[in-house]
Amino acid sequence: MDILNRQFGLVIAYLLPGFIALAGIAPLVPTVAGWLHADQTVSFGAPVYAILAATAAGMIVSCFRWLLVDWIHPLTGVPAPAFNAQALEEHPSAFGYLVESHYRYYQFYANTLVAVVWTYSIHRWLRTDAILGFGTDLAVLILCAVLFAGSRDALTKYRNRSSQLVG
Repeated sequence: MDILNRQFGLVIAYLLPGFIALAGIAPLVPTVAGWLHADQTVSFGAPVYAILAATAAGMIVSCFRWLLVDWIHPLTGVPAPAFNAQALEEHPSAFGYLVESHYRYYQFYANTLVAVVWTYSIHRWLRTDAILGFGTDLAVLILCAVLFAGSRDALTKYRNRSSQLVG
């Protein structure tokens, strides 16, 4: 069961936001658009390429999350914990549980926030869809606010509980 939890955590932290980011790349790169089309039943390669590309895009999005979002949370009152390395070595499974229970969700919310902003910006810039307008702008703004709030909550829980465990 532990391996399933870790795999699930990695999927939500990197793969799902990566697919959202690929949707932003698709209008710019026709090959990527081809990988994302659901009617690719002839080739086994397209889904494999899409998964690998989404994983890479998710890792890149995570780097931008680190650059753009991670420094904002301490400014909003989420302090960075000071870990005791020896205490961490004494409780590795408990710490791993906190990572999978809280930090992976933080990564999902914050990475998805970055991916949504990227993808929506590209689609707005290129005007790829007729329904893009004030209503979708408002919906994306609300989604981004919810994702930011979710990331802040998950990071707060992770940091508070980690500090209690190994602080």
